[in-house]
Amino acid sequence: MLARRLSTPSLAGLTLALVSGALFSGGARAEEQKGGMPQLDPHSYASQLFWLAIFFVLVFLFLRFIGLPRVTAIIDERGKKIGGDIASAELLRRQADEAEKTYQATMAAAHGEARQLLAETQEKNAAILALETKDAVVGFERQVEQAVRGIDAARAEALKGIRDVALGLATDITVKLAGHAPTADRVALAVDHAVAQEIG
Repeated sequence: MLARRLSTPSLAGLTLALVSGALFSGGARAEEQKGGMPQLDPHSYASQLFWLAIFFVLVFLFLRFIGLPRVTAIIDERGKKIGGDIASAELLRRQADEAEKTYQATMAAAHGEARQLLAETQEKNAAILALETKDAVVGFERQVEQAVRGIDAARAEALKGIRDVALGLATDITVKLAGHAPTADRVALAVDHAVAQEIG
């Protein structure tokens, strides 16, 4: 309790007074003895032990109430900061895992829809082709040529419809995953490449 009541200036003043007293008393005894080392004089052992105890108590009080609390506070602060960084890194890792799972699921759904649209379009084109071929057989060559042009036009229109749907779907998926819309040229290039692979 006494050490808590003492402030840092009062401790410094007390230390200075003790050191001054030790110097004066040591000087007076040195004048009396005038020979040998004062530290080896058996008459000064009690005084030396007294001042050793005083300085030990002062150093102990300084370390206990000033030095160690500061070191402990620094260690605690660093521990809290490291713990916060580890928690933030773990949270970011979990968010990245969830985003990756969402991306994989969305891409799988998009591939399924694209394959379904392609299959339906191929079935429609096959039916149109069979019908127009049957009509062309009973007609003459001009009607056959017109039927072939109609088939090509229907196929081109169907592929154009698939391309438009794929463009919109790819743009929506990219916006949901990345948070921003890609350029139209990049989306068109990717969709054309995918359609060419599916058709090829």
